Amino acid sequence: MGETSVSWRAPAGRSFTLNADGVLIHADEWLPAAPKAGVPPVLLVHGLGANTLSWEPIAQPLADALGTSVTAIDLIGFGRTRVPERTASIATNRQLVTAVLDGLGPSIVIGNSMGGSISIGVAARRPDLVSSLVLVDPALPHPHPGVVDMLRYARFAPVMISSLGGWVVRARARLLGPERVVDTSLSWSLHDTTRLDPDLRRRLIALATERYDYAEAPHGYAEAARSLLLYLARGVLADLAVGASGPPTLLVHGEHDRLVSLDAARNAAARNPHVDLHVLDGVGHAPQLEDPKRLVAVLAGWLDARMSGCQSQRPTPASSTAPSGRSSAT
Repeated sequence: MGETSVSWRAPAGRSFTLNADGVLIHADEWLPAAPKAGVPPVLLVHGLGANTLSWEPIAQPLADALGTSVTAIDLIGFGRTRVPERTASIATNRQLVTAVLDGLGPSIVIGNSMGGSISIGVAARRPDLVSSLVLVDPALPHPHPGVVDMLRYARFAPVMISSLGGWVVRARARLLGPERVVDTSLSWSLHDTTRLDPDLRRRLIALATERYDYAEAPHGYAEAARSLLLYLARGVLADLAVGASGPPTLLVHGEHDRLVSLDAARNAAARNPHVDLHVLDGVGHAPQLEDPKRLVAVLAGWLDARMSGCQSQRPTPASSTAPSGRSSAT
């Protein structure tokens, strides 16, 4: 695709309502300064407790680097997508993402955390809709969980009881307040919270405040967390083996991820020779917030190699991404 001048700003995308699967979805779209022919659109799928705001630091730079549109959606139960009559489970949101892709056409699908797990399931079931699959610190099971990993899981223990989960989430939110809820989440997701754009933090808190009036929000979070833990235990690795055998797949993982161990990412890549693993040193669970410039460089370099190179080979791009389950760090 060649060199592209990228502006390292984080403008809000064009907000609009997208109708898919009978759901009115809040979405944001970013258009490239110089569109390029033949490049699929990009769909961004956020993680547990996140929303379209979590993609802002990379969305416009990624659109400009690739020369294509970038769309981020709020999943059911998150952000400003409100569907109280539906659950916010992994299966429901996987169906939602599939419906969005049916409208967009074959796309580059990029998912972070829970959004990565949802994207894995979509690629396994509808590979025709996924031209490339990019997993940014996806939720994955640890191959040999230790004490630290069990403590991670223990944070979500209350949500495993369906009658209790929503109540616990609501009580915690009321106790902490929007600012502390956001800051606590960021402290788990980022290795260095000082790298976050202060204005983005302010808007994350404003959205969290708005969501206090969403009666369905606590139950949505609890249902999403509960179904995610079950998916990690029962199906995500099997789906990854199927999904990654189709579209080219990149797994980017932060060296200091406190929520999903780097060992989990390395194990997943080792089990799937078609998955390229790229380790980002110095960052945590959400590199799009912590080091957006470096993440865009990795994504654009890897995608460029796959769109411009020989389709019968999987060359290693200049970003030093390692194929066949081998990892590299930058």
